[in-house]
Order: sequence, then structure tokens, then C-alpha cells
Amino acid sequence: MGDRSKREAERVELARKFEEAKNTLPRQLIRCRSCRKSEREVVVLIEMGGFIFCDECISAAAQIVAERKAGR
Repeated sequence: MGDRSKREAERVELARKFEEAKNTLPRQLIRCRSCRKSEREVVVLIEMGGFIFCDECISAAAQIVAERKAGR
């Protein structure tokens, strides 16, 4: 008789853990809008105008702007 109550308690515990896991939302992976690198692959992510860019893409864009200004 003890085995039956033990199995029932294990089932209840398993059901509780399952419901808990279903209700836990996974963390969203944030990526650079331009190069699609994740936050784990870059030093800094910067939000501008609702978009997120990495420090590498911002540096590349700044360099391109500087070169175009110098060429005028």
C-alpha cells in the first residue's frame, strides 16, 4: 500500500514540475540588426531608434561616414 502512495506523490511532483517549466518563459536572444551577432558575441549592444546595433557595426558605420566626409 505504501508503494501506491509513493507513486502518486511522485506523479503529483512531476506534474508540478512540468507546469512550472511550461510557465517559465525562455529569455529572448538579442541580436545586432545589421550583422545578426548575438549579445554573447560582441562587447556592447546599443539601441537606437528601436533597433539594436553592436559596437563593431557602429564603428564600421562611423568609419564610412568619416571617409565620405573626407572625400567631399
